[in-house]
Amino acid sequence: MSTQPGEPSKKPFFQRRGAPLMITGVILIIVFGLFIMADRQSGESLASPMWIGVLLGLGMAGYGLYRALKGPGMLDNPRGGTNNEPM
Repeated sequence: MSTQPGEPSKKPFFQRRGAPLMITGVILIIVFGLFIMADRQSGESLASPMWIGVLLGLGMAGYGLYRALKGPGMLDNPRGGTNNEPM
């Protein structure tokens, strides 16, 4: 298992750091997308503040996918938290 910064992780995909963030983002996209579709059925236009939730979910899912594929970052401490002290 690789814990060096910048190296791809050898962990299974759903045990990587970004996977929970990505899954939460997808759930937000689905939930707010369903709210938009339900509002559309009632005759309202697509100009809805619910798009903010969809965009937030897209950002979370995108960053979670990046973290899951890239592996640990330079600031990730193997024991949790971050470490901004020079090595």
